[in-house]
Formats: sequence, C-alpha cells, structure tokens
Amino acid sequence: MIGKQHFKRLNVQLVAFLLLALLPLGSVAIYQTNRVALTADENANLALLALTERAARREEALIERAVGAARFFGLIAADLLREPGSCKPVLSRFVAANPDYSFVGVIPPTGIVECSSVNNAVDFRDMPNFEATMSKQTPTIVVNRVAPTSGESVFVVSEPFKVKGSFAGLVSVSIPHRNLPETRESLQNLGLIDLITFNEDGLVLTTREGVSAAANELPIDRDLRNLPTDRSRSFRSENRDGVERRYSVVPIAGTPATILAVWSLNPALSGDESDHIPASIFPVLMMFSSLGVAMLAMHTLVLRHLQRIGRDMDKFADDRTVQHYREDIVLLPLEIEKLSDNFARMSKEILEDEANLESSLLEKEVLIKEIHHRVKNNLQLISSVMNIQIRSAQHRETKDVLRRLQDRVLSLATIHRDLYQSQDGGLVDAAGLVREIVDKSAEMAISEGSRITVDTEIDDLRLFPDQAVPLSMLVAEAATNAMKYVGSDNDDHASIEVRLRQSGAKWKLVFANSIGDTVSTDSTGLGGTLMDAFAQQLGGELEIHRDDQRYVMELCFEALEFEPEVRNY
Repeated sequence: MIGKQHFKRLNVQLVAFLLLALLPLGSVAIYQTNRVALTADENANLALLALTERAARREEALIERAVGAARFFGLIAADLLREPGSCKPVLSRFVAANPDYSFVGVIPPTGIVECSSVNNAVDFRDMPNFEATMSKQTPTIVVNRVAPTSGESVFVVSEPFKVKGSFAGLVSVSIPHRNLPETRESLQNLGLIDLITFNEDGLVLTTREGVSAAANELPIDRDLRNLPTDRSRSFRSENRDGVERRYSVVPIAGTPATILAVWSLNPALSGDESDHIPASIFPVLMMFSSLGVAMLAMHTLVLRHLQRIGRDMDKFADDRTVQHYREDIVLLPLEIEKLSDNFARMSKEILEDEANLESSLLEKEVLIKEIHHRVKNNLQLISSVMNIQIRSAQHRETKDVLRRLQDRVLSLATIHRDLYQSQDGGLVDAAGLVREIVDKSAEMAISEGSRITVDTEIDDLRLFPDQAVPLSMLVAEAATNAMKYVGSDNDDHASIEVRLRQSGAKWKLVFANSIGDTVSTDSTGLGGTLMDAFAQQLGGELEIHRDDQRYVMELCFEALEFEPEVRNY
C-alpha cells in the first residue's frame, strides 16, 4: 500500500516516464560508444603492431641473417667436412667479419664438433637439450647461458643439413646477448616495457630487462607455448604481477622465433584518456544528467509551486488561513499563477459562504430554540390549566384521567425544554428524561402515602426527537401504570425496577413492579394501547410478562440516526 501511494507522487511518475523516454536514446548512445571504443581499441592494436615491428626490426634482421648464414653453411657443410683443414679458416673469417656472431660450427650427431670457427674441438653433448634438439632434425633456436667457447650467454640458431639426402647434423650460429640492439627511447616513451623473443617451446630467448623481469611481465592467462604465432596479433591481459598490459605478437618469418612486445596502457597511444573507465559509463552519465536537468526544470517551474499551493490548501483546510502569493516569485509560470489566483478566489468565496452559513445557522438555531421554548411554555400553560381542572373536579375518576393527561403533556414539555437547552445538534438526553419521569411519578406516589422502593439503572442515551418523544410517552405510561398497580402482600415491600441498558447495537428498557391485593380491576386498557403505539413509533418490540408476584414490561429498540424528511417536488 505504501509503495502504491509512493508511486502516485508526481515527481516519481515524471522520473519513470523520463527514463522511458531517455532509454532508447541511452541504448543507442551506449551502442555507438561501445562501437567507437571497439574501433579505437582495434586502431590502438594496429598501431602497437606497427610499433612492435619497428622496435623488433633490428633484432628480427639479426636472427634472419643468422638463419641465412646457418642455411648457407648447411649447403657447404659436406664439403667442409671432407676438407677439415678448410673449416677453421672459412668459419673464423666469417665470424671476424660479422661481430654479431661469436661462434659458427658444424655439429654432427655425435656432438663432437671439429669443424668450427675455433681451433679446438668442442664437445656439445653436455649442452642443455642437446639430444632433443638433435632428434628434432628441424630448425631451432635455443639459449645457452654459458657458451663452451666464449663462456658468455648466447642464443643459438641451428639449421639441419644433409649429406647424400640423409640428416647429417646441425649448423649452429651463436649470437651473444650483449649484441642485442638497445630499445629506442622514443618507443619507451610510448609505453614499451620489454621486447621478448621466444621459440616454439615457449622458451624465452632474448629480453631487454632480464629473464626474471620478463617472467613477471608475461601474460598470466596465456602460455607462450600455446600462443598463436601464425600471424601478428595484439591483445590485453594482466601480467603475473596483476598489472594490465597490452601485448603484441609478431612472428619472425622463416624462423621458429616469435617476438612478444609488452606495452603499458598508454592513453596517448590508445586514444583513450580514461582507459580504466568503461566506455558505456559516459552515455549512462549523460542520460542521468539529462534526467537531472529535466527534473530540476520540472521542480523549478512546476513541482515547487504545486507543493506550495498544496501546503496553502492544507493550511486553509486546517485553520481557514489564506496564504497570499507573493508577486515577486521567480519563474512562476502563467498557468501556475492562474491556478493560485483561482485557489485564492475560491478560498475567499468559501470563507464568505461559510460566514453566511454560520450566520444563517445561528439564526435558525436561535429560532428553533425559541420555538421549543414557546412550545414548552404553552404545554406548561396547558398543564397549569389542567391542574386547575383537577383541583376543581368532584370525582376521583375524573381527577385520575386529567392527571394522566397532565403527565403526558408534561413529558412533551420536558422534551421541548431539553431541545432548546441542548448543545448537541437537536439530540435529547433520553436517559435524563427517563430518570426525570420516573422520579416525578415516584414523588407523586409517595405524596399520596404509598410506600414504594424505586430501583433504577439507566445508561447514558441521546436520541433525536423522532424517538425521544415516543420513548418519553411510553415511559410516562409505563411509570403511571407501575405506580397505579404496584403492590405486594406486605405493603412495606412494594418495589419498582427501571432498567435502560445497551446490548450491542440495541437498547433494552425494562419496567418491573411487584403486585398484590391492591391491584385495581377497573382498567380501561388505554395505557396498554398507547404503549403499543409508542413502541411501534420507536421501531421496537414490546413484551409484557405477568404473574402473581410481578408485572414486567420489556422494550427492545435501536437508536437511529437522524433521517431528513424526503420532499416531493
């Protein structure tokens, strides 16, 4: 229920509809932004590939020349082996002419090299991965951290050669790591961190920053052995230290070596000045900023004025105070101004109408009370005249009839007295009326010498005159009958009980009196007829129970609301 009421608020509904209106535009903007970001990322990858090829050009040329030299010597390896004396002069002159290389040798399957660029025979059998390299019989590039001839760290390019169509060994060219070209400062400024060369087994051949540093810069989610090297490519990943990097892979054609360039996320290179922020966040921010501007405009132009008019209406409803609008309100739309003027005019008219109604109501109340007062006075006057007739009457029967009529008139007078004294909108204190009638009847009986005990239990009850009049008349008749016929076997114990109690939505009136030898038998039956008639006017049910000891009258009725008379126009 609270949620439904909350959704009925104007600002909530405006936000909902504005979001619906901006959602298609925001979706298109997010889609286009993602497309632009994707294109920018692809362009950045292409740029990195170009820069990687530029950075690796000298190293690539160095390896390609070494492969070419190994293949050349592989073609003449059979001739060199047939003339061992010519090996050393030829290969040593080649090494001397090419300072990038430290060793060239023809390695037979036995591992004992006698044809090389050095004077002494060299045993390669204890070199790392010698047997695996020899068994592959394919071009390989491996690393030897301590070369047997120079004692320094080298990487070795090997090409297989054949003699008479059969595999006869490898021609190896050693390149010292110290001869690797330095990384250009311009490329470092663009974000190049390291340039790593690896073979098909995932073994790092060369690195600019050292083997341990290179190991930390490798991608954490990819193995170099499974990295595709069929073409150049670029990707983003975290290194093993958890830092996000860009990686460019450039294979060296015709060799088993591949170059891996490690780049930092350089905004100047990628064109993304906020690379750590998703591109889709900007259209979302734009959509919500547009929504905020729209809501600010709506609040400034409409909502705050409507809220103020609402507060003025609440104030007017609470204490009829009229709040006058100021003429200097900024950005008050003409429609809202007309609305406030209409409310001011309406409130003024309501106050005038209420004043007129109050004046008219006061006049009517005064007139009605005056009418009730006059009716009461007239009824008392009639009662006084009847009292004179009672005193002048000669027969007791005449006096009893006149006295009963007088009681009925006084009951009506009492009701009209209560009506002009009432402050409850025409309601009559029915409980007080019942008490007064019973008390007067008891006083009259006591004054005539009867010994009667009256026990009353009456709840508070207020009725409109339509029910108060027949109730009072019925009580008067019931009290007269009770006083008239009350008696007992012992006159000292004559008693009357009066109960008016509420039971749920209904009320129950009970008159009970003891009876005895004093019961009169000359009743005309008029009292019972009148009580039946009054009970019907009350809309109640009247029941009378009588035995040798008690006489009980019970009346059940419902207190009704006032129903105005329906006029026939």
